[in-house]
Amino acid sequence: MKIDNEVEPLVRATLDAAVNRDTPRFESALSVFISRDLTQRGVEIAVAVCAYVLFDIHEGKPSESEIDELARDIARQEQWMDVDSGEAADLLRALVHHQPLKNVLPEESVVVLPYLVAANLLATTASSEDGEWWFNYLDKVEAAIEAAG
Repeated sequence: MKIDNEVEPLVRATLDAAVNRDTPRFESALSVFISRDLTQRGVEIAVAVCAYVLFDIHEGKPSESEIDELARDIARQEQWMDVDSGEAADLLRALVHHQPLKNVLPEESVVVLPYLVAANLLATTASSEDGEWWFNYLDKVEAAIEAAG
């Protein structure tokens, strides 16, 4: 997949707001996606990031119990946006089984949840003790996504 250079900075700003749990900034960042096309292109990047990190942290396909546990952790950590663990699990399962999100999530969740899950996965996986911050990990993820696609 080619990372869209027009949309990527908008995605990064949205992820930053989510990582920092800044509700007004997150909502403002989402509002910048003013067209259906722009929204779709942004969500595609967020979904690709989610999928890459999900498979990276599990060194392949996660088990059903790993998905459920991760979804519960995400819901607990992202309470600031009322993330539902069932929806988070549905998103993760859709990634594992290559299903369109629109088939498993409500329309509003398809636009918002991938950013929240991607931000959570990036922030909880990057190791600041090792000098890697979430945005450095995002750079690596995006490079890997482009190289694969």
